[in-house]
Amino acid sequence: MPKNIILNSIKESFSLIWKNKSLFILLFILQIIFFAFFFYMNMSYQTKILESAKAITDYLSQQRLDEASVASSILEQKSILGDDPLLISRNFNEIVKNFRLYLIYIFLLLILYISISWVITNKLVHNINFKKLAKHFFKIFIALLFYLGFIFLFFFSLFNISFTGIAAESSKLLAKYVPFLIFSIILAYFMFVSLALLHNTESKNIVQKTLVVGIKKFHYVLAVYFINILLFGMSISLLYYFIEKNLFILLLSILLMIFSFVFGRIFMVKVVEKLSG
Repeated sequence: MPKNIILNSIKESFSLIWKNKSLFILLFILQIIFFAFFFYMNMSYQTKILESAKAITDYLSQQRLDEASVASSILEQKSILGDDPLLISRNFNEIVKNFRLYLIYIFLLLILYISISWVITNKLVHNINFKKLAKHFFKIFIALLFYLGFIFLFFFSLFNISFTGIAAESSKLLAKYVPFLIFSIILAYFMFVSLALLHNTESKNIVQKTLVVGIKKFHYVLAVYFINILLFGMSISLLYYFIEKNLFILLLSILLMIFSFVFGRIFMVKVVEKLSG
């Protein structure tokens, strides 16, 4: 295995992009479409969640919760949360419902988009024929159901609690969910290794090969993630800095952000191909 595997993979990735401009442009357009849908769903459900949260805070801000008022309400056998305390639980339940719907739609969007984008990426890298392409799509789809299924079950479980449950166990929530969050990050790490391996690996061997590449050669895989995150971070920094200063650089930063995702997949496939060879 050459020592400059990362540099060679970067060069080969750019070479493949140059030779397969039409597929690269298709991936670029698909990435834009994905961001558009993702942004729309975020705005739609965040608005609903924030409206419910605002209704709770507005209601609580109208209540007199100082010690004297609370003591008076208790003596008079009145609710310390005002005339309509159930408003809090109703809006909390709306937050939970909208958060769960948001997760379901994001899950479906990711499953569909990642399956299509990785199939096209492998077509670009390996020039797969249509028959193998359909089989490859199915393998990727099944792998994503496993990985993303576990990750989203964790996030779904975050809101599998009542309002009174949050009040009673607020001190324990962080300790309870940190291990699951770490587990989700580990799953995401191995997920992209598996997706890059699926082209030339039988489904029955994918777990073993993913662990071999992901653990024994983790420094190479982490280098890929670092470079991809660095590209994305640069684009976000430029976007943030020039958002109101320079329209041309702002557009370039958006293009760089989209490019970082498309290039990142090609780069990952090339590196993992060498690591598994």
